[in-house]
Amino acid sequence: AVMLQESFLQLVSRRRSIRAFRPEKIPSTVLDSILQVCDMAPSSGGLQTYEIYQVASEEKKSRLAAAAHDQVFISQAPLLLVFCANAARSSFKYGQRSDLFSVQDATIAAAYAQLAVYSLGLTTTWVGAFDEKKVSEILNLPQEHRPVAMLPIGQPNEKPMDKTTRGPRDLLHVA
Repeated sequence: AVMLQESFLQLVSRRRSIRAFRPEKIPSTVLDSILQVCDMAPSSGGLQTYEIYQVASEEKKSRLAAAAHDQVFISQAPLLLVFCANAARSSFKYGQRSDLFSVQDATIAAAYAQLAVYSLGLTTTWVGAFDEKKVSEILNLPQEHRPVAMLPIGQPNEKPMDKTTRGPRDLLHVA
């Protein structure tokens, strides 16, 4: 795994969504580092109720971009990961709540992957706007694997825009 070169706060402060990628391939060692970080992400009961699909086919990438409301940049990323919830991995323990917990687990793993990508000097954009049924069909997913997020990953090929936020105190409510 590649060592982090900056503090966590610096990392999240410079994080931006980039939608243009250079065509250079991503080395398998980089993917290994991303997966290692995902493997360490917290999950409900430590059951890791998610699956990660690497989309290798250019044809599938194009179809996924179309299924994501024609977000063409998805098909241009050298590495595309799709994070899926898999409630079946914890239903024995959590019953109906597994549906929620598996979505949370997949989301946490994808967020960890996103931070790993930035720490490795690459970029990505969280893609959650897509036709779930079409994505499932394109990837031929088992019924219990529900797509939650796509991360197109690569070297940035555009300058990031300035980021605006609500501000930390606006997020907090005292109850």
